[in-house]
Amino acid sequence: MRKKLFVGLLLITVLQNCSSINAVIESNGFYATTNRNIRKFLMPQENISRRKKWSEKDKKAFTKGCVDEIVKMKDTPNGKTIQSVGVNIEEFAQKACDCAIKKVEATYDNPTSAGKDSQGLNTIGGDCGRDVMMELMKK
Repeated sequence: MRKKLFVGLLLITVLQNCSSINAVIESNGFYATTNRNIRKFLMPQENISRRKKWSEKDKKAFTKGCVDEIVKMKDTPNGKTIQSVGVNIEEFAQKACDCAIKKVEATYDNPTSAGKDSQGLNTIGGDCGRDVMMELMKK
């Protein structure tokens, strides 16, 4: 029992002293798995984004950025088109971004991986924008 405890503590010490998680992951899958398990234990789960469960901080940041980008369009031809059919652009932005965050969170592990796929984000944005526009025009 003492041996197992000593080996476990030694392993934790070695993992904590590694300068890079990438070095551990590349060197041996066992250590990478152990380090991930230690991180899961030591770090609150709500602060870690993963597919279908982004952290609240990441979701709020994504939604805010999304809404800000759409609202910036207000005085552009696209923004004027949205408003010309009687749709409030702020309401449109909020609903479209709420739709988008659900789909983005289900598709990507975290904001970094989402940011690397601009084509996928554009597709999601287009789908959500179309659906929300149709919904708001029915009002």
